[in-house]
Amino acid sequence: MSLPMAKEQEKVRLVLQKQNVPPSFKINMKLFADVSGSFKDEFTKQLANGSYIVDPFFTAALAIAGVIDPDRNIQIIGFSDRALDTGDYSVDGAEGIRTEFLQRAKPILWGSTDYAKALEALLKSEAMEKSLGGMLKGLFGFGKKKTVEKKEAFLVLFVSDGEDMGSAQNFISQLKELAEIGTFVALIGANSDKNVKFNLMQKAAKEVEGCTFHRLTELANLSTDQLYDRIFDTEFKRWFEQLPAEYKV
Repeated sequence: MSLPMAKEQEKVRLVLQKQNVPPSFKINMKLFADVSGSFKDEFTKQLANGSYIVDPFFTAALAIAGVIDPDRNIQIIGFSDRALDTGDYSVDGAEGIRTEFLQRAKPILWGSTDYAKALEALLKSEAMEKSLGGMLKGLFGFGKKKTVEKKEAFLVLFVSDGEDMGSAQNFISQLKELAEIGTFVALIGANSDKNVKFNLMQKAAKEVEGCTFHRLTELANLSTDQLYDRIFDTEFKRWFEQLPAEYKV
């Protein structure tokens, strides 16, 4: 592990400690990365220091995974007007993650923006199908005495720079479906243009349990510390406290 990543993981531990999340708690890390045309420069144009605006999102997701994801990796869904599950990325491959992601996401780069297509790609992914299948199996296992088994919880970091151009109803419905299987969603509206209001994200945060929204405008100065504070906010603490015991054993 590189020294910078070790420092990032220590930041994550401190934030979790403040929210009274025990070191033993594990949660699967998912990142939704907007690759619509309006976000192209943030992925492809270097800042004066040689980094890219999107770098903190990837770094933060990997650092969180290194601390509390049982597999120490993140699943990344890229989305524009289409969506693509680009697979898993290991904490050990942090250095080249932006380049690797863009290569895998090449078929869907630089379109418009459809939030619901993104969530649909996650719900249809192999990882989530296993969780949904296990949940249904438990619901219909009548007459069988079972010990409490651990269920997998999910942490979703959803980043977009623009308003949704797809079905708002489907997006809200899918968020509620994720909430039912132990998912916390941090919606991040990332755009320096303050005229972009992210109305659907705000609506989702009000209507869906375990869903929070934060607006970012000073993207060139964005730090991972800011992201950790927004992901593990008071809504996360409330969600964690109400999470059923089978997700915490």
